[in-house]
Order: sequence, then C-alpha cells, then structure tokens
Amino acid sequence: MYVADRMNHRVKRFTSTGEFIARWGSPGSDDEQFYFPSELAVDAAGDVFVADTANSRVQKFVPGSPGAAVTLPGSGPRWS
Repeated sequence: MYVADRMNHRVKRFTSTGEFIARWGSPGSDDEQFYFPSELAVDAAGDVFVADTANSRVQKFVPGSPGAAVTLPGSGPRWS
C-alpha cells in the first residue's frame, strides 16, 4: 500500500497489515522530489505514478530501482 504524504512532500509504503516499509521524496522540483503529492496509482507491473500537484506533473517510479524516476510533465498552470 502506498500513501501520498502531502504535507511532508513524500510517499510512504506500508504492508497490507499497515507496517511501515519505506518512504521517499522531499520538498522540491527535481526528480524524486515533490510539492504536495496528492494522488497516486499503481499499474499492473507495480510501477507507482504520483501526481505532484504543485509541480504540475506526474512522476513514475519503479520500486526497487533507485534513481529510476521518470517525470511526465504537465501543461497546466501551477495549482490547476
């Protein structure tokens, strides 16, 4: 299970029983950084997509592959 920790600008991962496993992210606009991540989704391959709200983008993460963030840029104005 993944949780967007919006106010701390990071994503947290938990087991199905609620045990904390890992977290990543920090405030900023570089890869693997967020400003108010708001939503996330996991695809069939296990890749994690994070809506990085204030940076107007989506970041894709491949768990187990450090530094493998792919930024999918947005086209709208900030906070839209």
